[in-house]
Amino acid sequence: MTDTIYAVLAIAMVLTVVSLLVPMAERFRLPHTVLLAIAGMSLGFFGAWLVSANVKLGALGDAFVGLDKLEVGTDVFLPLFLPPLLFTAGLTIDVRRLFDEVSAVLLLAVVAVLVCIACVAGVVRLATGMDFVVCLLLGAVVSTTDPAAVIGIFRDVGAPKRLSILAEGESLLNDAVAIAAFGLFTSILVSQASPGPVSAGIAADPTGAIGTFLREFVGGLLFGFLMARGAMLMLPRLGDSDAAIASVTVSLSYLSFILADSYLHISGVVSVVMAALTVAAYGPTHLHPQQWATLRKTWAQLEFWANCLIFVLASMVAANVLMSMSWLDAWGVVAVAIGAFVARALVVFVMLPALEKVRLVQPVNVRYKTILVWGGLRGAVTIVLAMVVFGNDALPESTREFVALLAVLFVLFTLFVNAPTLGLGMHLLGLDKLSRLELALRDRVLALSRANVDRRLRQIIRQHNARVEGIDVDPSSAGGEEIEAVPPDLALDLAERVKVGLITLCTREKELYLDLFEQQTLSRRMVAVLAARADRLIDAVRDNGVAGYEKWLLQISRPDRGFRVALWLHRRLGWQKMLTERLADRFEILMVSQSVLAELAAFNTESIADLLGADAEAELASVIEGRQQAVDSALRALSLQYSGYAESISARQLERAAIRFEAVEYARRLREGIIGREVYDDLIHQLGERRSAIADRPPLDLGLELAKMIERVPIFASLDHDAVVEVSKRLRAVVALPGEKFIRIGGPSDSMYFIAAGEVTVKGAGFEVTLKEGDFVGEMGLVSDRPRSADVIADGYCHLLVLYRKDFRALLDKRPSVRSEIETVAARRVAENEGKAAS
Repeated sequence: MTDTIYAVLAIAMVLTVVSLLVPMAERFRLPHTVLLAIAGMSLGFFGAWLVSANVKLGALGDAFVGLDKLEVGTDVFLPLFLPPLLFTAGLTIDVRRLFDEVSAVLLLAVVAVLVCIACVAGVVRLATGMDFVVCLLLGAVVSTTDPAAVIGIFRDVGAPKRLSILAEGESLLNDAVAIAAFGLFTSILVSQASPGPVSAGIAADPTGAIGTFLREFVGGLLFGFLMARGAMLMLPRLGDSDAAIASVTVSLSYLSFILADSYLHISGVVSVVMAALTVAAYGPTHLHPQQWATLRKTWAQLEFWANCLIFVLASMVAANVLMSMSWLDAWGVVAVAIGAFVARALVVFVMLPALEKVRLVQPVNVRYKTILVWGGLRGAVTIVLAMVVFGNDALPESTREFVALLAVLFVLFTLFVNAPTLGLGMHLLGLDKLSRLELALRDRVLALSRANVDRRLRQIIRQHNARVEGIDVDPSSAGGEEIEAVPPDLALDLAERVKVGLITLCTREKELYLDLFEQQTLSRRMVAVLAARADRLIDAVRDNGVAGYEKWLLQISRPDRGFRVALWLHRRLGWQKMLTERLADRFEILMVSQSVLAELAAFNTESIADLLGADAEAELASVIEGRQQAVDSALRALSLQYSGYAESISARQLERAAIRFEAVEYARRLREGIIGREVYDDLIHQLGERRSAIADRPPLDLGLELAKMIERVPIFASLDHDAVVEVSKRLRAVVALPGEKFIRIGGPSDSMYFIAAGEVTVKGAGFEVTLKEGDFVGEMGLVSDRPRSADVIADGYCHLLVLYRKDFRALLDKRPSVRSEIETVAARRVAENEGKAAS
């Protein structure tokens, strides 16, 4: 029998065993990795016994022989298993939410790793007396975390989604930081073991080593991003081949690691992580929804295989190592555990609250912090690093055995102690118990469900005029059953019921966005933005109820930092592309929000009233109406300036809906046999061409061609072309934000403004005037040099042309007719203002 047959039998046996462990893990509510470690060590011990006892078990025995031949060398663990593990972790994370919690994630990922390395190294050094650099290497190996168990608990108890983002982001980024530190300490130890001119320099110059570390880290970030962007240019051009798309991403993960690590000598791990995050950010906007879902499923399968093989193979190797375990090793793993969990507690309970106080991080409940500390399990990455150290012949044997043994023991400690007791900790902290609000909601849902079932049964009996055995229903009853009253101890006040209703509405809002995306009536980019906003709304309501909801809505209604940067670039440098994109995004978001809010209002009327009461439904209707008014106002403000763009967006969405309906109709005709496959394929091809034609948003023209805008201002309407060109050279276009006060009382009179589009309000002493497109304001200061006598506030997005004093005077000197017209209007305005002030 060939080695290939042995290897196939071994792989088949391992895949069968690890698959059977999945339902067992669900049954006993244990992380799958716990059972994988047990299975791996069991296979290792059993295989060693079979070999030593020379027992023949036929195909089963040959499978164990294959396992012995299949054992991967420890030097292969890093390049073979790390890329799929890290790439999957990065691919599944919500990048937009990750950036929302970037301060906390960086604290847990970067600072926590450094604190963990320092604490573990210090405690282990005191406990064992081992060389400090060796202890630092051990700290780097055990500082990576596996968030699967704690995320599962957060999901079970309905914790805010941002806590899962914290755990996922921490695990992903601390893997990169820890492995980079791992490489640094390994190189120092290798240099100490093999003295030479270069190695001596490394050992003697820690600053140079840190500089190398930073260079590799930043280089990995840049290389991973560039590799992923190149892949994203390729993926949409692969057509409908899911296999080809998956193959390119697999190639991306391994090439990012190998090229960076072996050819460019920068961090391959950081490169893979950055590549994965880049694909996660751009993938949903570049691939069809079904292709993206298929890609994520493919990577979940690859991660499952990699994780299982790592634990099984590494546990088999570790089984032999554990045979030589001594009491000193036991004390060493206790020291590692103390250092690791003390470090984690310091970060979560000391450093994280500091960020909360300066409002860089939203507050985290103490109970969840406790789970974050105790849920710092170690998993596959730690095992891989331990095996890499164990197989590194450049290190002294004592160092290799010390680090590998304690790291594996610590992983087993977290799997066999922390993981099984997470559920107990959740119970002690009361996280597994339904709150009074949840209990009341559960009972209300049950009562409504029973009433609806009873009502439906009555309808069936009346329709069929039949008796149904075993169902105690009075067919002569005309009305529905009374809904059971909520027990007094579970009765909710109005504020609590409104909070439940808001959470329900926010959840429904996210579902509507995803439905629009599936129907291809919402762009891929916008669904990512809007779904993330809905998640944040849910978290805000969970924390602070209606106040949190309204605070978050106020926050997103204001221009974000990106918009302000785009506006600054436009005003100062004349760059309009970024501002154009931001305004177009806002148009699409407002129009989609308008449609979704209308559906939420109907959903509130149909589903919330029975569940939470008429008074809660009325309160929620008021909240929705207020939000609708805000959206309508913002959309009107944009439409004042860009009247044709709203119609273009609406037409595009209608065309998308028409294409979707036509596709459904063609599929029905094909199933009915009315049309053949060739006709159907041709029709679908035509729909594809129409869909491609509207794939990009219609261009949003900012109207920054000054000559055209000048012609829209009445006082310049009679100017000839040459005069318009001269004026255009002296005017600057600016965009005023809604509510922006661009002229203040008492301010310097150094400019005047022409309103090219939009409306502004002039507020002075005892008067208030609204100016619209074609009007101008601020001319009094230019004519009389007096300080500003009124505030001028933009009512919406306003497109203004600003003329500065020095240019104004130069213009009047060359164009007397313009001077005369402006002075006439200014004199009339002075008289009007004086008359209003006198009255």
